[in-house]
Amino acid sequence: MIGIRKIITASSPLIVAMAFTFICMPTLKAQSITAKVVLDSSKMVIGDQITMHVTVDQPKDAKVVFPSYKDTIAGKLEIVKILKRDTTLIGKNIRVHQAYLITCFDSGSYHINSLALAYQLGNIKDTLRLASLDLNVNTLPVDTTKEIRDIRSPYKIKFSLIDIWIPLVIVLGSFFIIFIVWYLIKFRKKGNFFFPAKPFVPSYVLALEELDSLRNEKLWQNNKIKLYYTRLTEIIRNYIQNRYGINALEMTSDEILVALKDLRLDDNQPIELLQNMFSISDMVKFAKAEPLPEANEIGLLNAYQFVNNTKPVETIKLEDKSQTQINNQ
Repeated sequence: MIGIRKIITASSPLIVAMAFTFICMPTLKAQSITAKVVLDSSKMVIGDQITMHVTVDQPKDAKVVFPSYKDTIAGKLEIVKILKRDTTLIGKNIRVHQAYLITCFDSGSYHINSLALAYQLGNIKDTLRLASLDLNVNTLPVDTTKEIRDIRSPYKIKFSLIDIWIPLVIVLGSFFIIFIVWYLIKFRKKGNFFFPAKPFVPSYVLALEELDSLRNEKLWQNNKIKLYYTRLTEIIRNYIQNRYGINALEMTSDEILVALKDLRLDDNQPIELLQNMFSISDMVKFAKAEPLPEANEIGLLNAYQFVNNTKPVETIKLEDKSQTQINNQ
C-alpha cells in the first residue's frame, strides 16, 4: 500500500499535466483554423472557364486574409471574376467560401503555387499554406483524316410575296401621302380644290364695313360712349396699319399723326380729320369727358371721310370709271 502511494505521489505532476491536456483539448480544437483549395477539374478546354474554391473553417473572431488577384493567377491563367464571398455557420465556428472564376486562351500545363492565407486569432498572427494545384489546358481535338469544311453550310434565305410586298406598300404609301399633302398645299394657295383660299379684301373695304357695323350698334346712343370711341379708334388704327404699314396699334395718337405727316400725303385734310377724332377720343377715354351727340356723330363721319380720302388711287379710278359707265347707260 505504501508503495502504491509513493508511485501515485511521484506520478502526480504527470497526472495533473495529462488532465490539463484533456481539459484544454476541446478549447484548442475549437480555436483551430483549417483551409483548403480545390479546382472544379484539373483539365479544361482552351477558352473554357472553371472555378477555384478556397474554403476556410475558422472561429468567429478570427480574421483571415484571402488572396487578392487582379488579372492573372499563374502564367496565362486569367481571372474572369471574383465571385461574392459567402459565410456559413458550423457549430461555434464559421465556414467562409471564396470562389475565383478562371479561364485560359493558351494550351499547356499550369502550376498554381501554394496559396498563403494570413490570419489573426487573438494575439496570434500566422500564415496558412495551402496545397499547390496543377491545371492542364487542352485544345479541341482535330481529326486530320477529314477534309476541312465549314462548321455549317450556308443558310439559304427564303423569300415570300409578303416579304416583298409589305416594304413595297409602305414605300409607295409614304410617297402617296407626301404627294397628297403637297397637292393640297399647292391648290390651297391657289384657292382651288377642297380648301378654297380666303378672298383678298382691301383694307379700306374692311374699315368701311366695320364702321357700318359700329354705326348700327348705336353704342353712344346707349350711353356706352367710352366703348364707342375705343371701337372707333381701333378700326382706324387697323386701317392705317394695313394701308401704310405703320404699327398704329402700338402707338399713341400723336405718334400716329407724326408718322402720317412723314408720309407727305398730297392732302392734309385726312390728317386734320383724324386729329379731331383722336382729340375727342382721348378726352373720353382718359379724362372721362362726355361729348355732345353732334360730336359723336361727327367723329364717325370723320372716320368715314378719312378712309375714303386715303384709299388707293387705283381703286378710286376704277370706281369713277364704273360710275361713268353707269351714267352713260
